[in-house]
Amino acid sequence: MRLPDGPRQVVAGLLAAAAFLGLYFGLSLVVWLALVLAVAVYAAALLLIGRRRTLEEINLGTSVSAADIQSAAATLQDAQQRLERAAGKAPEADTPAILDMASHVGSIRRSVLEDPEDYRPARRFITFYLPNIVKTVESYVKLAGQARGEKAARLHDLSGQIRRFGEVVERIDAACIENDLRALEVEVDVLSGQLDRVRMRGS
Repeated sequence: MRLPDGPRQVVAGLLAAAAFLGLYFGLSLVVWLALVLAVAVYAAALLLIGRRRTLEEINLGTSVSAADIQSAAATLQDAQQRLERAAGKAPEADTPAILDMASHVGSIRRSVLEDPEDYRPARRFITFYLPNIVKTVESYVKLAGQARGEKAARLHDLSGQIRRFGEVVERIDAACIENDLRALEVEVDVLSGQLDRVRMRGS
């Protein structure tokens, strides 16, 4: 868990205060010993609760800047809005899945803005895979009312693939929220494989 420095110190202070009260009144330790142990609890809490660095402080690497974070946020916001518009035109059976995907994209945007370190592992998803997902959804919605015969069967397969995209986007969102960088990298790789299969079917 990581918190901004202010809330992090408040949480550590509350834990230390609770420890002091428990040791002094509950176990009847002498004041100086209870204070020493409370300070130890405070220090341990600061070690266990990671400090979330601000956007100005974080060093994202030579090829990444604060402007990149803002650009990523704009990309995510645009994708969310386009998915919401597509959901309004999609077949009724697909609307909930597309809206759910849009909601998770919005949540990923909030995670990146609140904790810029989430941008590192999510960068490939935001800059490459997400735009491809949005284009695929928009193309599907455009063709959904026109397909007949064999094309209708292929469109049904594409609908299932879009739902699987949504499941992966949901897991990427959860990985951002939980700061699980390894899980995030794995899900982006899964998404890469899914998009490759969609391109092969379309060729």
